[in-house]
Amino acid sequence: MNANKLVLLTAAVSCALAVGCGSKAPTDDAIKTDIQSKLYADATTKAASISVDVKQGTVTLSGDVPTSDVELEAMKVANGTTGVRSVTDQMKVQAAAAVPPPASENQQAPPPPANPSAPPAPEPAPPPSQTAAPISPPAQEPAPAPAAAPVAPSEPPPPPKPIRTTIPAGQSFSVRMIDSIDSKTNSTGQTFRASLNAPMTRNGHTVIPSGAPVTVTLTNAKGAGRIKGSSELSVAVTSIEYHGRAFPVDSNVNTEQGKGRGKQTAVRTGIGAAAGALIGGLAGGGKGAAIGTAVGGGGTFGFQALTHGQQVKIPSETVLTFTLDAPLTVERMPQ
Repeated sequence: MNANKLVLLTAAVSCALAVGCGSKAPTDDAIKTDIQSKLYADATTKAASISVDVKQGTVTLSGDVPTSDVELEAMKVANGTTGVRSVTDQMKVQAAAAVPPPASENQQAPPPPANPSAPPAPEPAPPPSQTAAPISPPAQEPAPAPAAAPVAPSEPPPPPKPIRTTIPAGQSFSVRMIDSIDSKTNSTGQTFRASLNAPMTRNGHTVIPSGAPVTVTLTNAKGAGRIKGSSELSVAVTSIEYHGRAFPVDSNVNTEQGKGRGKQTAVRTGIGAAAGALIGGLAGGGKGAAIGTAVGGGGTFGFQALTHGQQVKIPSETVLTFTLDAPLTVERMPQ
């Protein structure tokens, strides 16, 4: 019996090592999510409206950007992303308003306009005569003109009002997790990063584009109990970032629940996890350890099932669907 177990264990190790040697290129959706997250995290490209499209590793960037520096930074971010084969630039730089050239130094300023209200200049006195002339009375000076009333400076135009759009309650939307959540290690109240998996629309028009940063909050984390206990993760979307502002979201609660395990299942799963631990050791820890636990009876919870029920996880790249429990109002400044 021991010899048979040793043969089965050796076969499991060989299969796991063969699987671990292969590598899987990231999908187009994963590449798109990675680029969008980097663009929102970059201070140069965060405020720009850049759309990302990925097909078979070829990335297309489109949209209006304020400067060529933003365009260049977006291209660098896309080219530096894992799995990208080539990048096509379809972004447009918005033209800046023309500024009139400064006046030349050699150009003379026009003479100031004459003041019609000023008194006329006195005529030069005639040269003294040899013969004394009768003295005439002095001419009466004209009365000064009344001063003009000061002109009040014109007030600047009022700033443009933001455009508000409200998405009604009951509308469904989906998010793609960036961080992973584990019922064993995470606790209630923790927040995790995600991105909008598809645009949120209103009457057929896009209100918030896909890829917008999303905050997911863990509302309930229940670890697995002894032997027959079950674990549970409850999450909800609490905010969505749009044009540099975080808007609060009131969504329904999405619950992921694990299954309890009996004693016999726990023993068999523990054997598989031991093989996984051995594979992880041969692979040198790190990524190899992750490969080992995946082979050993369904992940980390397989080894711990000797004393606990199945732990539940929400891995990165998982797409979760939510529903708005209350209307969501977003604001943006007109272009």
